[in-house]
Amino acid sequence: MDTLSALQLFNNYSLLHSQYLHTMPIVASHVQRPTPRRVLATKPKQHSSAKTSPAAKPIVSPSEATPLVAVIGVGFVGTGLVDSFSTKYATMGFDISEDRLNFLRGEFRTRSNVSFTSNESDLANATHFLISVPTLLRSDKTIDLSYLQSALRRVEQWARPGCTVVIESSVSVGLTRQLLGPIAETKGLFAGMSPERIDPGRVEPPMHSIPKVVSGLDDVVPGSLNAVVRLYERVFDNIVPVSKPEVAEMCKLYENCQRMMCIAYANEMADACRGLGIDAFEVSRAAATKPFGYMPYTPSLGVGGHCIPVNPYYLLSNCEFPLLEACAEKMNKRPADMAKRIVGELMGVNKLQRRDSGIDINKKVLVVGMGFKAGQDHLVNSPGLQLAKELKRLELDVHFADSLVRQSAVPDIPRLADGDWNTKELETFDMIVISFRQWGMDFDVLDRVSGVPVQMWCQ
Repeated sequence: MDTLSALQLFNNYSLLHSQYLHTMPIVASHVQRPTPRRVLATKPKQHSSAKTSPAAKPIVSPSEATPLVAVIGVGFVGTGLVDSFSTKYATMGFDISEDRLNFLRGEFRTRSNVSFTSNESDLANATHFLISVPTLLRSDKTIDLSYLQSALRRVEQWARPGCTVVIESSVSVGLTRQLLGPIAETKGLFAGMSPERIDPGRVEPPMHSIPKVVSGLDDVVPGSLNAVVRLYERVFDNIVPVSKPEVAEMCKLYENCQRMMCIAYANEMADACRGLGIDAFEVSRAAATKPFGYMPYTPSLGVGGHCIPVNPYYLLSNCEFPLLEACAEKMNKRPADMAKRIVGELMGVNKLQRRDSGIDINKKVLVVGMGFKAGQDHLVNSPGLQLAKELKRLELDVHFADSLVRQSAVPDIPRLADGDWNTKELETFDMIVISFRQWGMDFDVLDRVSGVPVQMWCQ
């Protein structure tokens, strides 16, 4: 392609994208929001290839005059994106699960500008693509990219030149460039990365008020960052542009890994306090009164969910972090370590060591909190579930209590009926372990339980 043709092609992309965003009437929002303002972290570089060509003409068809944002993957993150972007744009959620789509059709039935589909060909109507699919961790601690690769194949097939594609999924540093870059360059797509900051179950602060880090592959397709900024600035109050996707990728991992490491330190502090006869939570509360130089963290059974337990391994996949690696391994083993400690407390260390010789442990333990955190019924990397399974493996009589988690979700461990959450039933256990205070449960009843040790791993 000669230089003039390249200039014309780029200007066609730029003019088309500008028309996408500036010709569409804003969809009335159900929430009154302040006027968006940008927080400029970096100034986008000017590219010589982006100079206006007199011969360039916009390529716009009637179907392209109105933006349509396609969210590929409508789980936790994707649903939040549909909710937010549909306040300003026509929005389409794409997923392969019809059950999930049917549920969301009911949830969004009052939004006339929202649609859901599992038909790939519908993606041909989209002008902007947000990818929010899981990037899970395999048992060998490597990253499963199959969902992301599948989503990108769909984008490659259906996206038209001039469309914008943004990866919201958590990825290792450099992966946006590696996987999305070649597609963007070949098809002429504006491309970038914007790490999600959704906290499942949290309603404050609202999603649109959380500063949004955005990036673009400007060195691959010039104008990418500006295209991403224009898309997001209508939806979020504060936009934080960074120089390249690698910065955005590292930003997300740095945030979550810091949290995991701080919790690991709080757990070690709690273990030390236990040996010294000190209440670790009292120490945490006292330390939190310092108004500077301290960030409060409290002990726990571990960390759960899709992000915090697995994000360290995204960094470790192509970087050396000895301290982070040690913390991650320690946190992974914590539920099992706690199970051994509980058995030791119930039976005595000598009996625990002789368990394999045929001694009947025959102790009844209740684990409270099976979801990965308060307010959630999802079991992804749940410390409470891991603890319960390990206690069962050690041949204790284990039950669980959780107002949001049904028996069908944990079929191999008996569930305490909601009506049995009372003093009489709770006093039939030899120990009660509280992973977290699940919503909808009255924890004051534990104050009236006598003769049963209660381990609280939450405040």
